[in-house]
Amino acid sequence: MSVQITLLFLSFFFFGLTLTLSAATCLDDQKQLLLALKHNLTFDSSLSTKLVGWNQSVECCVWGGVTCDKSGHVTHLDLSHETIHGPIPSSQTHWKGLKSLQYLNMAYNSLTGNFPNSLLTTLPSLDDLDLSYNRLSGQVVNHVSSDELRLRNLDLSSNKFEGPIPGFVFDLAALSTLKLSGNKFSGRLDLDRFGKMQELYALDLSYNNLRVSVSANFSLLSKLNSIMLASCKLQEIPDFRNQSRLLMLDLSDNNLSGEIPNWIWDLGDGYLRFLNLSHNKFSSLEKPYTFPFLLDVLDLHNNYLEGDIPVPPRRVYHLDYSNNNFKSSIPVGFGNVLRSTLFFSIANSNLVGVIPESIRNASSLRDLNLSRNALTGPIPLIGNLKDLRSLDLSVNMLDGSIPDELTNLTQLLFLNLSYNHLSGRIPRFQKFTELSFEGNEGLCGLPLKKSCG
Repeated sequence: MSVQITLLFLSFFFFGLTLTLSAATCLDDQKQLLLALKHNLTFDSSLSTKLVGWNQSVECCVWGGVTCDKSGHVTHLDLSHETIHGPIPSSQTHWKGLKSLQYLNMAYNSLTGNFPNSLLTTLPSLDDLDLSYNRLSGQVVNHVSSDELRLRNLDLSSNKFEGPIPGFVFDLAALSTLKLSGNKFSGRLDLDRFGKMQELYALDLSYNNLRVSVSANFSLLSKLNSIMLASCKLQEIPDFRNQSRLLMLDLSDNNLSGEIPNWIWDLGDGYLRFLNLSHNKFSSLEKPYTFPFLLDVLDLHNNYLEGDIPVPPRRVYHLDYSNNNFKSSIPVGFGNVLRSTLFFSIANSNLVGVIPESIRNASSLRDLNLSRNALTGPIPLIGNLKDLRSLDLSVNMLDGSIPDELTNLTQLLFLNLSYNHLSGRIPRFQKFTELSFEGNEGLCGLPLKKSCG
């Protein structure tokens, strides 16, 4: 036993020694550049977890947010979530010496001012730039030839940029990820302009003031994995049938109407994982259709869907059919296909009939919302849904008593059974007020003021 312990100790010792010998030694010029950068950044030292630890007595390659190569040059700089506010230092002296910097992340701060053009002019090795979730504004202008830029990932989302999408972006042939959502970019945009980006993997233009259209040449971008075009004033679904690698598609909050085409379920060669078509004017699903068996998220809420309720694939984790016009009943075995589902809502969708007993088989549910329909019959016995956090059955025509076994739902944080035709004594729930039960004339007992006599 002692021999084994000795061998184990020696292995850890030599492993640690190897790491120590291979660790980069910070070059002094890199340290001084970073200290100067810190001096010119305004941040809250009481909340900082990275910048606050940058000091002269410690190797800069082990500072929080700093990564170096073997020669001691800084290659990665992560200053996200550092409470930095004010403008990004624009002087070239703050950045020019960081010639090996490939990755710069200043997301989730409170940066203000214009787009820091100096970053592109002075950082020739920059591959990845993330300035998302700040307060940067104005038009994005770049005076550097796109031939001199090697950007592969650019994230400017959730700022206040305006004007047209900057022209240099369309010439970044090596770009893999482009995220511009949540700004004020405006104007007409044909996605054909991204045709040079043969390496484009993820594109997000959502929630700007853009009017987006799609031409045939967009199909040449064969590596796209994620397309996010929410609130892009689309009038028709773009033809993405040639996107064999597409796994995520968001076309929500547009002006799309008519049938949801059945080819959409074949995107990504049938491996689509995320689809959001909510906040449109779709009336039906084109038949025949087969949902992708790996679909994780299906969001069709806030449309005009009518007829039979679509039965989702068994894998779906998030399913939202709320605010539609089905005028039909929930299929008897619907709960059997929700065994992996965490969130299910079909609220305000003109449902009729009873809640099927099979809903008790949706054992992974955390949120269940069947409110504001015309459902009848009793509340099913769902005391076995141990992970349920939120249950809303309000504004229906449910009758009978409240099952005692609902008190077994110990994780339940929100309960709304109001405005039904329920009767009898309310079981002893510990944390719900009369608002959860009001509008049921036949109910009595706490927390209502009406006693059961």
